[in-house]
Amino acid sequence: MPGPVSDSYDPEWGTGDNAEQIKESIQSVYDKLSSILGNQKPLFILDLVKSRGMTEKLNAHLSIKEWRILRFACERAKESI
Repeated sequence: MPGPVSDSYDPEWGTGDNAEQIKESIQSVYDKLSSILGNQKPLFILDLVKSRGMTEKLNAHLSIKEWRILRFACERAKESI
């Protein structure tokens, strides 16, 4: 059902409320990933990409929904580069 008439509209996300729900879902997955990584601060991406360490594996139990949100976020990140 569409949002109120005063709600902003974006051709990709629809209403501002839809965009907010997407942001909240991404933030929820981000928070879970941060917890899995020990809540350490994010690294500068080039330092991370060029690092030779951090090759140990982690087992992360995420729901299918969370994995799909993570994949979506990765796709959007690639588009923004």
